[in-house]
Amino acid sequence: MRLTIKITLATLLGVVLIFSVYSYLSIQREREQIKRNLSREARHIGESLRVIVTELWQQRGEDEALDFLVRANQGYSETLVRWVWVVENPPAHYKPRVPLSHLDRLRFEETVTLMAASDEGHDFLLTYLPVLTPSGRIGAIELMESMEEMHDYVQESLRRSAIVVGALVVSGLALMTVLGSIWVGRPMRKLRAQAERIGTGDFSTSINLSGSDELAELSNTIERMRGQLAQARDAEQAANAAKIEALEKLRHTERLATLGQLSAGMAHELGTPLNVIAGRAKLISREGMAAEDISRSATIIHDQAQRMTGIMRQLLSFARRGEARKQRIDLNLVMRAVLPLLEPTLHKQNVDLQLDETPHELSVCADSAQLQQVLLNLILNGIHAMPDGGKITLSGFPAVDVSVPEEVESPDQSWICLQVTDEGTGIEPEVQKRMFDPFFTTKEVGQGTGLGLSIAYGIIQEHGGWIDVESVPDKGSNFRIYLPSTCRGEVA
Repeated sequence: MRLTIKITLATLLGVVLIFSVYSYLSIQREREQIKRNLSREARHIGESLRVIVTELWQQRGEDEALDFLVRANQGYSETLVRWVWVVENPPAHYKPRVPLSHLDRLRFEETVTLMAASDEGHDFLLTYLPVLTPSGRIGAIELMESMEEMHDYVQESLRRSAIVVGALVVSGLALMTVLGSIWVGRPMRKLRAQAERIGTGDFSTSINLSGSDELAELSNTIERMRGQLAQARDAEQAANAAKIEALEKLRHTERLATLGQLSAGMAHELGTPLNVIAGRAKLISREGMAAEDISRSATIIHDQAQRMTGIMRQLLSFARRGEARKQRIDLNLVMRAVLPLLEPTLHKQNVDLQLDETPHELSVCADSAQLQQVLLNLILNGIHAMPDGGKITLSGFPAVDVSVPEEVESPDQSWICLQVTDEGTGIEPEVQKRMFDPFFTTKEVGQGTGLGLSIAYGIIQEHGGWIDVESVPDKGSNFRIYLPSTCRGEVA
């Protein structure tokens, strides 16, 4: 029913709006028509009076002509007729009701019609017809008509329009409520009840709505889904025990394979130096060995020890960062280079990585490999935070109105932002306070060292930027990497 009410209100709002605009335009048109009619009638009366006044003025003089207007005023109940002088400082009883600046056209023997308001707030239509007296002075016949009748008509039209709109809204709501309950509400309640039963695992009840509309098609789709889910559940129950056992074996095998790769690599790299050291140590332990040979064997042992140290340094390079080799790069290319490295993991975890590139170049001075390492760490964390799959968005854009932390050098410059957004489980507030600390991790023992985020933050600090985090538990996390657009020594 809520959908029906929304559709009904939207439809009625459109109808009411159209009807209101139409009524307003109609009333305005009729109002203008009434004004034109009143003005036309006033002009006709004024023309007749002007002819008579002109003749009387010429034949009998000014007093007779003005007395005639006084008598004529008593013959018109709706129109007030009087004589006015269109000159500066006329007598008070011959002064126009409007300023002389509004009557300039009378000097060119043009009739003037305008609206005016009295001190009491009543509107009047004033019509002035110029009369050139024999003495050369310009006067005019003023006809004043009240607009109260027109205002009453407008008020009545508005009242009728409001009644029609009210009746339209009430009848429309009643009609749409009844029809919506029959056509939408009842079928939707059936479909919702069926969806709830399917959600609880009850696939025994079927539902089919008659008709060929969208709701009937939705009903058929739900029915097909119910049958498919019932078949899938039966197949899943048959293989569930074997699947769980195979999954546990696979996880155990994967842990052993990772451990075996590290052990095999270390054994292969350290095996040869250890053999050399052992052999030289046996030679030194023999009696009668010349001092020169002892010295050479000791030198070889030292060299092999240095080689082993180098091998260990290489194995630990994943947890350490080297000196950044900064150069001018496009962050769009860095983001694009990350995708092939993550594709197998994304596919396995049912995660969709969406790359949102900008149409223009995002140029910064940075080490491309180290930025890839940071992005890989943040994206892998996002993948781990979405065990049931989801979407991760990787985007870059020029940052505007950035609040730069106090510890950042050169804050007065432009910034470029790399953003990694996931739909994972989010990060608790107390965890956010320590997430960049070395060796801090929320993962189980053996699944993480807690160095990933710490190293990532250190890399960005070396590039003159920082990382901001916004996270809501159960709704996801948003990591923003801010990098300066200029290198040290460059002019922004």
